[in-house]
Amino acid sequence: MNFKNKFLYVGCGNHRMLGFTHVEINIGKQYKKGGDVGPPEILADITRHIPLSDNSVELIFSRATLEHLTYQELINHFLECHRLIKKGGYIRMTVPDLDIMINNYLDKGENVEEVKYKSEISGSTPVENHTDLFISRVLYHDHYYLHNFDTLSRALSKTGFTNIKKVNAGETQIKEVAEELYKAEKGRDKWEVLVEAQKLN
Repeated sequence: MNFKNKFLYVGCGNHRMLGFTHVEINIGKQYKKGGDVGPPEILADITRHIPLSDNSVELIFSRATLEHLTYQELINHFLECHRLIKKGGYIRMTVPDLDIMINNYLDKGENVEEVKYKSEISGSTPVENHTDLFISRVLYHDHYYLHNFDTLSRALSKTGFTNIKKVNAGETQIKEVAEELYKAEKGRDKWEVLVEAQKLN
């Protein structure tokens, strides 16, 4: 089956998914973590324009990307996705979840030393206890907006999407890519919110 442009993975960095067309703004990210996964199929600024036809895509997926956009850039991106997605198609995303950050801070059950070496936290602030850990997560140097299901669902609704749902890893209406999505999302619900929404209008 020809998957070309049917499923888009935007902000893919150095991660690749079978059956997806990869979109990235920075070709250098293919070398991240010392490897070389090859260039993305499309170089584009996802907050401005992705060079594909209107109503040509069934699914647009992003993983840990949208928190790197300002709120206005997020709205622009969702509008561009709405242009590209066919009627009945889907947009899907994972982003760090503000609710989980807050709950982890209030619970104080995390091993701070272990988290320091496994999580995306700011390297410019001390991380000596749970308060520091929370602040470092909030102030992560290239995160421009904090999200939870509420922020994402309102932005998606404003840009024309419906059937907005919080989902589990691999839980999707597009069964053709369920396994590939599961591999990309497995375990991320420990710190991220996973959302899928549909374009109907």
